[in-house]
Amino acid sequence: MKPAGGFRRHCRNKRQPYSGTQRITLPLTHKSRPDKPGRNHKGTMMKLKIDIATNNFKHGGGTERYTLDLVKGLNRQNITPAVYATKFDHGIPEYAMIEPHLVDQHRTLKKLRSFLFSSRLAQTRKNSAAKLIACHHADYADLLICGGTHLGYLHHMAQKPNLLDRLAIRRNRSNYATAKLIMAHSHMMQRELVGLYGVPPERIQVAPPPADTERFFPQPRETAALRAKYGFADHETVFLFPSTGHTRKGLELLADFFEHTDLPVKLAVVGSPLPRPMKNVVGLGFCTDMPELYRAADFTIMASLYEPFGLVGVESVLCGTRVVLSENMACTEVMNEEAGFFFSRQNPETLAQAVAQAVSLKKQGGHRLSDPMRALNYNPSLSHHIDRLTDILASV
Repeated sequence: MKPAGGFRRHCRNKRQPYSGTQRITLPLTHKSRPDKPGRNHKGTMMKLKIDIATNNFKHGGGTERYTLDLVKGLNRQNITPAVYATKFDHGIPEYAMIEPHLVDQHRTLKKLRSFLFSSRLAQTRKNSAAKLIACHHADYADLLICGGTHLGYLHHMAQKPNLLDRLAIRRNRSNYATAKLIMAHSHMMQRELVGLYGVPPERIQVAPPPADTERFFPQPRETAALRAKYGFADHETVFLFPSTGHTRKGLELLADFFEHTDLPVKLAVVGSPLPRPMKNVVGLGFCTDMPELYRAADFTIMASLYEPFGLVGVESVLCGTRVVLSENMACTEVMNEEAGFFFSRQNPETLAQAVAQAVSLKKQGGHRLSDPMRALNYNPSLSHHIDRLTDILASV
């Protein structure tokens, strides 16, 4: 939504939209095009042999989730990747889609495992001629996935590096320097790779991560029942705050506002427990059905200190629920003003303004997104992302 007056100008000056794509208004399909790297003369994808390096092959967040998405997407293209991991969950459906290889680190001290993973991986896959996608800390990857940098994290969290941090930074430098190409999940990550690690820009491809468009979509007829299920009153504007790390996600800033406002609002925190009782704030605990929560809430709100992407924002939009986000979150790169309201962490008044505008929009009855794709300027479907990834990988 377009914020009023000076607040709109403030957001436009600060936010950097995702470049190189146009607004998607067509159905989420991606037709294979001929004459692209990795495709034959009929325009179909030639079968690649792919190795994926990851830490723990299981359901989870961040890298774990992205790895499983890759496996599912590749499987739909009839590609069975070999996955090299330190642990495997044999009970998940994705396990049947891979060729598993254990990177045995059980004799390595836990604090040192991430630093020694690359050498152990090299020993385990020494006879492999497949392309290597590194979703974990690995040297000599054909394509290294960058969803965050350690120097960037320390900078935004205002932390001084300790010994383990310095080892992590050294490991990052080696991973980035030896990778043939790096896929950055945002332009923010691209800037960190170039500015903090000296990676040549030509070795970086920016490709935002996919979202599960088959799971996250609007269901307006269920809204009333879902609000009753989670105890959300009709008269209050509910802001959903998904967080398993309250400090990094910005709970302190949000709580300071919600505890002191007279607006009819509620901050619904899903994930980690609240550190203390708070006015206008309710803790929902851990929930597995995030689509339900997005659809039940009026808005999703976050104020992260460091967010290399923030798939929560895209998932919320796909469910038809607008967002209220701090403009430093990288997911705002792929959103336009229809997606919601954006504020500056450095200026708390813009947070108050954004929340007030959101409350006003709900009163008008126009806060739900009927066509979520109009609020995004990239195609979040898994098939589109896999086509992009395999094209890049085939060109290496």
